[in-house]
Amino acid sequence: MSKLIRYGAVLAASTFIVFKFFNPNRSHDLPIVAITQIISHKTLDTVRTGLVKGLEKQGYVDGKTVKIIYDNANGNTAISAQITKKFIALKPAVIVALSTTSAQLLMKPAQEAKIPLIFSAVTDPIAAKLVPSYTRTDDGVTGISDFMPAEPQLEMITAFVPHLKKLGVLFNPSEANSVAFLQSMEKEANARGITFVRGTVSSTAEAAEVTRSLLGKVDALFFPNDNTTMAAAASVAHIALQNQIPLFANDSESVKDGAMAAVAYDRLAMGIKTAEVVAGILSGQPTSLYPVTHNIASEIVVNTPTLDHLKMTIPAALADKVKVISGKE
Repeated sequence: MSKLIRYGAVLAASTFIVFKFFNPNRSHDLPIVAITQIISHKTLDTVRTGLVKGLEKQGYVDGKTVKIIYDNANGNTAISAQITKKFIALKPAVIVALSTTSAQLLMKPAQEAKIPLIFSAVTDPIAAKLVPSYTRTDDGVTGISDFMPAEPQLEMITAFVPHLKKLGVLFNPSEANSVAFLQSMEKEANARGITFVRGTVSSTAEAAEVTRSLLGKVDALFFPNDNTTMAAAASVAHIALQNQIPLFANDSESVKDGAMAAVAYDRLAMGIKTAEVVAGILSGQPTSLYPVTHNIASEIVVNTPTLDHLKMTIPAALADKVKVISGKE
């Protein structure tokens, strides 16, 4: 073999080695988007689906232009703490926390590591101490709130149950999002002559038992965007249906699982909106350019089989505002 040929072979091998170890298209050389949520339920899953789809529309495709890492704490804060350590060690370009609890656990470590934290599906980010105000997002934290005023919920519930005096409320008191929303809702409910009867759901496994404990004491049941209860929506809805009591929720996925009705945000759109913020951060923009937003479209969603089983009808006042579904889709 001539020296020229041997030199060419060495050069080709060197080029291959350089390409192999420094190829920008290799997944571990891509910017990391780390996503976590506190528990599995369809509402948060839908937000995550919208987030991934939205990132793809923005040109951030998993395995090609970014590497997406996802972890679920399955309702366990100890696991969530482990996920936090893992994410910080990975030094991602951005962390996305789906749910208040996930965002709260990640906030301080992310700030200390100077990693932007984007939250989504957080009901009250101010009460959760994620941001000092909707417009103050210069500390590396911002996102999408799913806060909804109490009035639309109560207007819907009383339209269906005009005789409502006692409303059974299922929630986990350790979830700041639930506590903040229910405080404002209870004040408005009391002004309407409605009393809250609270059912504390500390874990998803307790949801059915707590639901049964409210039977005979209330005229209707309701749960807000409470991750613990939403994860058990199907079992809560089954018990309510068996006992001929209307169950209202705050999300469309719970209605698909059997709740009678909800004023709900479009969760896919919420995920896509979250992706817009994440894409901006990936392009090098600071969180200060993105105030917290909650201007996502909402709608009244009604489960018609549940409505029929309860021998109820859609109130005339809501007739032109309702989206009907036939249960699980």
